[in-house]
Amino acid sequence: MSFCPYGNQMETTLKSVIQLLGKAVNFQPRYIFEKVTNLSDYCKQRSGDPTQCAAYIKAGYFKTDAECQKTISDASKQCSDEKNYLKIGDNLYSSLHGRIEANQDVREICAYNLNDDKTGFWNFVDNVNQNCTAQNADTCWTDQAKKANLDTDKITECFNKQASDLIDKEIALTDQYKVQGSPTLIINGVNFPPETAYTQDGKGSLKVGNKTFTQDQFQTPDAIKEAICASFKKAPKECKTVLAANTSTNTAAANTGAGCAAQ
Repeated sequence: MSFCPYGNQMETTLKSVIQLLGKAVNFQPRYIFEKVTNLSDYCKQRSGDPTQCAAYIKAGYFKTDAECQKTISDASKQCSDEKNYLKIGDNLYSSLHGRIEANQDVREICAYNLNDDKTGFWNFVDNVNQNCTAQNADTCWTDQAKKANLDTDKITECFNKQASDLIDKEIALTDQYKVQGSPTLIINGVNFPPETAYTQDGKGSLKVGNKTFTQDQFQTPDAIKEAICASFKKAPKECKTVLAANTSTNTAAANTGAGCAAQ
């Protein structure tokens, strides 16, 4: 999800790993979408059931029935507004942080596919993460792409002609791998780190290759580099390089396995 803060942190981490390992690694970013086939049913599932307010109050979600009813009503109205979705033909597509995020997801896929050299893609993603939001990306993205020396006309053409096919492909892959949240890192078909490596007390650890990483290190550049390098039959010489942690990256996701969960 292009505006999931945890996904953005992972992009920063992965960039240093991919730059180190270069062409030895076949890296492919994927984006989480949902195809909405019946908007009424979709919104009923996500907005809550007003007939269950007594149970919601008992569970501590609301203090009063009036608060519960209003919250569900407001959520239902917002969910039912087609302007919150990317509409292509008769199909609606959702992304967790709204239509503009869905648009940006597609643009980033198009940018990745533009050139074999992915420098422009990484710079574009960096620029968008730093300068745009899920509220203004539709007008903000072009300057960020130009700064990354990308052809904005080609990105727009790709969006206009290929968006539906690109999104359907992403949905098929996230369904295949049962991906529910951003970020999810899959190396040779296996999730890294495994969920079993996390513990509630934050003291989990995992042996990766010849190194052991603590829970707060799972999503650091060196841990991910080691996980990738351990999958080679003959690891490239770059695997001997120790990558420093990005001190500007929030470690909350690494500590808890947190992310942006698909609805």
